[in-house]
Amino acid sequence: MIALLNELAKGFMAENKNAVIEINQKSIESTGGIMSAAEGKVDIGMTARSLKEDEKKLGLQTFEIARVATVIGVNKSVTLKEISSDNLCRIYTGKIAKWKDLGDGGKIVPLTRPDRDATKDTVRKNIACFRDLKEPETVVIIPTAPEMSKILANRPDTIGFTDSVAVDDSAGSIVAVKLDGMAPTTENVRSGAYKIIKNNILVTKGQPDGAVKDFITYIKGPKGARIIEANKAVPVK
Repeated sequence: MIALLNELAKGFMAENKNAVIEINQKSIESTGGIMSAAEGKVDIGMTARSLKEDEKKLGLQTFEIARVATVIGVNKSVTLKEISSDNLCRIYTGKIAKWKDLGDGGKIVPLTRPDRDATKDTVRKNIACFRDLKEPETVVIIPTAPEMSKILANRPDTIGFTDSVAVDDSAGSIVAVKLDGMAPTTENVRSGAYKIIKNNILVTKGQPDGAVKDFITYIKGPKGARIIEANKAVPVK
């Protein structure tokens, strides 16, 4: 969400010369964003998941601003354009270890995210065979989204979990494959046909006011929606 909020802040400050929106450029993950808002460390927290039951008791207000496709991405060296959920799970359990078993290529390098990560949580919830899947040591855990994007873009034969924004930013170095015949396009996210999505949510301690309220209102309005769409996400009114 950092890149998206950077663009939204630029748009807002261009129209509100006295306002200053500072975006933390280092991810503190969804839990960090939620707790920082709850503890008053930030005016607005960012989370790519819904609040958990214990977090709902913290007096937070939530504002969903966008939906982004969670993408099964491969390095451009991989010729595969589509994969089934079953074969994806076979890769992540080590049962399929070479791309030639799915068409053409060398040894598969599977990349994953930590279990606490919102992207990983989205995959587990929406791909049935991943819910209780135990990944072997051959699956490489990548701590952050930027690192995932960098490795997918630069290391041949890799496959991993990323999003539509990272794919677009890679300028062709990362390729989004269809999952069970469904492409992670903006249109499919908007229609609900593509199910593996992350919900981009802002959280505040209590009802926002002042510049915080104005910024959220801007994001939820038509100008914010255009910026969100330009960043390959689907705005939520």
